[in-house]
Amino acid sequence: MNSDDIQKLASQIEAVVLASDEPLTLPKLRALLSDEIQSSDIREAITELEAHYQSRGIRLEKAAGGWQFRTAPEHAELIHSMWEIKPQRLSRSALETLAIIAYRQPTTRAEIEALRGVKVSSQMVATLQERGWIKVLGRKEVPGRPHLFGTGKQFLIDFGLESLKDLPESAQLMDEDEIQQMVMKNIEQHTESDETDEAEEETNQTA
Repeated sequence: MNSDDIQKLASQIEAVVLASDEPLTLPKLRALLSDEIQSSDIREAITELEAHYQSRGIRLEKAAGGWQFRTAPEHAELIHSMWEIKPQRLSRSALETLAIIAYRQPTTRAEIEALRGVKVSSQMVATLQERGWIKVLGRKEVPGRPHLFGTGKQFLIDFGLESLKDLPESAQLMDEDEIQQMVMKNIEQHTESDETDEAEEETNQTA
């Protein structure tokens, strides 16, 4: 494409990205514009748009494998005050759970509890699912076939990540064997506790 064609393509991309409520990937852009347009031309047009918006109030940024317009970070306080936005705070336990899922996915609730050392409430999991930050990826092929959790697309969008590879390097986490040992220990403790409760209940009923 010549420079005029690239400018026209950049204008089209600018329009569709601005109108979209989610990041647009390269295949999606090609489908919207024309399959005949080369991916290299789309990338060139996007590069021009990124440069054009680099010093403006909005930026064309990559997130979740696609491109999206976002307000410049330095204007965050101004935007918050305009909309009277009160950021929804997550509890420390919810953030810890989200971090474990992000770094260890796919992972089960029992494995998360083994790492955190405390129970993971159903409400916490539901909250993270409602935000689109986590989702069920399937079931683990072990007794009970527990759900396997992983992050959703909205997690990448809201945290400004192109992919999971962009996550900061994690601290040293336990290896799989250590986690499985803790999971089995927790299960045994819960089983012993349940048996004790049942024995006490039977004693009370016969008393």
